[in-house]
Amino acid sequence: MQNEANGHPGVRVRLSKIDLFFWVAGLTAHAAVLLIILVRKRFRDFPIFTAFISTNLVRSVVLYLVAELGSKRVYFDAYWILAVVDTALQLAVFFELYAVTFRPLGRWAPETKATFFGIASVLITFAAVLTWMAVPHARLWVQVLVMKGSFFSSACMSELFVIMIMMSVRLGLPWKTHVARIAQGLGIYSILDVLVETAHNVLGLAHGVGTYGALSHLRMTAYLICALYWCITLWMDDPSREMSSDTMSRLLQLQRALNLKLETIRARK
Repeated sequence: MQNEANGHPGVRVRLSKIDLFFWVAGLTAHAAVLLIILVRKRFRDFPIFTAFISTNLVRSVVLYLVAELGSKRVYFDAYWILAVVDTALQLAVFFELYAVTFRPLGRWAPETKATFFGIASVLITFAAVLTWMAVPHARLWVQVLVMKGSFFSSACMSELFVIMIMMSVRLGLPWKTHVARIAQGLGIYSILDVLVETAHNVLGLAHGVGTYGALSHLRMTAYLICALYWCITLWMDDPSREMSSDTMSRLLQLQRALNLKLETIRARK
């Protein structure tokens, strides 16, 4: 999840007053979410999401220090190393959310895992094709690389979110749990991110960075709202915790019985 207050390589490095405001706001938002995760012990259920928030917190500090003290070349290297880590963690967060949602008893529901990885592979390939076809209006190859990379990341995230909604609705899963709230925030942000990145690719940087910066600030505002949403929902108790151990045991027995029945049916075919 790109923190626009840090700027992009080839676009700008030094922070303006509004960039500094968004940097402070983003840093505060990450710290608040992480604090709630630790205080309410949400890290036990979402270790990857916790790592994602922690990494973004560290990333904001590191890029600010490099921007202020280092050269553009050092900033470029630091930016891309952390961007790759950030994108990998985003994908890992979605996998964690899928795992918590579709294997609540410790095992994937029949056919769900294969369906997820099959559809995800197709959509990620589709996102890669769209990224390859995009021709951003920019003067420097670095700017083109940044916009293409950001577009690919946002496209993957939004597609995975759509898959999760479709599968959850199909299976009748609840959407008031913590895992659902995390997915909602990250998913809605990702959809807006796709729109922003599309605008970045269409408008480009050939005529300056004014429009690019305005769209980036819009995205950062959306992320701050997302972080506030996480703070509120993760502080509240998870409705799924209301399920008793006896009910969980019954569900586990039912799942085992269903799996055994399915294996018997397949063996007869």
